[in-house]
Amino acid sequence: MTTPSFSETFERFVAPARAHTALWRVIVGVVLWVALTFAFAITVSAAVAFFGRGPVTVDVAFGGATPFGVVSFLGVFIGAFFAVWLVARVLHKRGWRSLIGHGPVMRNFLIGASVFLGLQAVNIGLWHLFYNSTPNVALDVFLAWLPLLIIVLIFQTGAEELMFRGYLMQQMAARFRSPLVWMVIPQVLFALLHFNPASYGPITWLIIGVIFILAMMWADLTRVTGNLGAAWGWHFANNFIVFGVFGSPGQMDGLALRVTPYDVIETPPMAYLGFVIMLVLTWAILRRLLRA
Repeated sequence: MTTPSFSETFERFVAPARAHTALWRVIVGVVLWVALTFAFAITVSAAVAFFGRGPVTVDVAFGGATPFGVVSFLGVFIGAFFAVWLVARVLHKRGWRSLIGHGPVMRNFLIGASVFLGLQAVNIGLWHLFYNSTPNVALDVFLAWLPLLIIVLIFQTGAEELMFRGYLMQQMAARFRSPLVWMVIPQVLFALLHFNPASYGPITWLIIGVIFILAMMWADLTRVTGNLGAAWGWHFANNFIVFGVFGSPGQMDGLALRVTPYDVIETPPMAYLGFVIMLVLTWAILRRLLRA
């Protein structure tokens, strides 16, 4: 007998985690993941500082104000991506596929990305009825960096999906029955990962709240589909828009084709409302299309 949150589809997603459910393994896994990610970041930073010479300092390389800065920053998550696999393999004897889930992962990825991109295009179009965006990066520069941007975004969003909607959600669901534990706690941690008062100032907790809502939608799609495909595709598409198409000035905008005329701290309430409505619509459509 399964509870509504533990459907047969979700049970198959969680099943590989049931072999090793000790809580200490999860705690050690999180600490190890963070340590390995930081170690990789420090190694890459040291390499940039050593080989950069002259104007290419670590701040310039990872500050996000240039195409190289954006790609370098996102590229750090390559370490985080492989760290999830290492944690799952060493502590839980699990492989890649068990973290991603079963079923049509690539199909769900493409559908998740497509639905979000379509609705976000409408949202940005409506936004332009009230505001004017500012050109930021030349098209030829964007196109030259596009292949690298796509690759590092796959790793960056993949690392976060594998960790928070994959590893953590599965391991906690294998041990605890309450969704307040296995569904909510990983998404709280994911939202707090984006805590950045230096950039967001007085709206820091508003940003964290929106990210938490988004993470819960991704977690729910993972629950009902039994794999990370839809959440990963939506996450990838969202970050592609933010980093490559329509960003905020001074917020990792080194590859964004256009940026808003206002700083992220000055974002009008209607812009937030439009974004949240678009997120809810994306979630509702994907849930209807992909429910197993």
